[in-house]
Amino acid sequence: MLAILLTQVNVWLDVVFTTVWLLVLVAFFVVHLFVLGIPTGRFKKKWFLHEWPKHDWAPPALPKFMHFQHLAMMGLLAFSGMYIRFPFFDGGRTAMRYLHYVAAFIVGVNYFWRLWYAFFSKERDYKEFAITKKDLQSMLGVAMYYFYLSNKKPHVAKYNVMQKITYDLFAVLMLVQGLTGIALLTQPILFGLSPREVLLGWLPGSVALAGAWARIIHYSVNWIFIILVTVHMYLAVAEDLPCSLDFFGIKKLTIYPDAYAHHDEEHEGAAGLAAAHAEGD
Repeated sequence: MLAILLTQVNVWLDVVFTTVWLLVLVAFFVVHLFVLGIPTGRFKKKWFLHEWPKHDWAPPALPKFMHFQHLAMMGLLAFSGMYIRFPFFDGGRTAMRYLHYVAAFIVGVNYFWRLWYAFFSKERDYKEFAITKKDLQSMLGVAMYYFYLSNKKPHVAKYNVMQKITYDLFAVLMLVQGLTGIALLTQPILFGLSPREVLLGWLPGSVALAGAWARIIHYSVNWIFIILVTVHMYLAVAEDLPCSLDFFGIKKLTIYPDAYAHHDEEHEGAAGLAAAHAEGD
C-alpha cells in the first residue's frame, strides 16, 4: 500500500513539475522576451542597439571559476538524476549513479569552498548577499522592471534584491539536497550503519519510510533547481548578455567606474520622499 502511495506521489510530481517547467519556458522565452519585449522597445534596445547594462565592477577569477564549476556539476547532477528516474537508454543506470555521486561530491566541496571564500578569505563577500533595508525598499521597483511596468531598475548594490533572494535560496536548497541525497545511501559504511540510518534513524517510525520521503524531497528539489536555473540562465542572457559572455570567457566585460552612482542617488531620493510621505500621513 505504501509503495503504491509513493508511486502515485512520484507520478504527480512528474506531472506538476514538468507542467510548471514548460510554463516557465513559454512565459520567459516567448512572452517575456518577444510578446512584451518587442512592443516596449526593450528587445530592440538590447539585441539591435546593443544598449546593455553598464558595470562598475567585474567578478574576480576565483568566484567565476567556482560558479562555472558549480554550473557544470549541477548540469551533470540534473541529467544523471533524471536518467535514474527515467532511464531513456539501456544499460546506463550504474554508470549514471557513479556520475551522480562524483558530481555530488564535487558540488559539496565547491559549496563549502564558496562559503569559506564568502566568510573567511581576504576577498570575503558575504555582505554582498545580505538582504538589507535598501534591498527591500527596491524590491517593488525591481519587480516592476522585470514585468515591464517600469523602464528603470533600482540598483543599490552589486546584486539586486531578486538576485540576492535567489542566491540565498540556492544556498539553503543545496544543503537540503545534499542531506537528502546522503540519506538515500543504504550501504553500511560507518560502524555498521548506513548514512540513511545515521541521518534518519533518530526519527520516529520506520527508517525505510523516512528514506522514501527523503527521496521525494530530493527529487522535488532537483526539479526546483531545474526551474530556477532555467530562469536564472534566461535572465543572465536576456537582461545582461555582456556579463554572461564575460562569465564564459568569450568577451571581457567593460567596466564603467561610476556606472551606478546615479541609481543610488535616485533610490535615496525616492526612499526619502516615501519616508517623508509616511511621516506626513
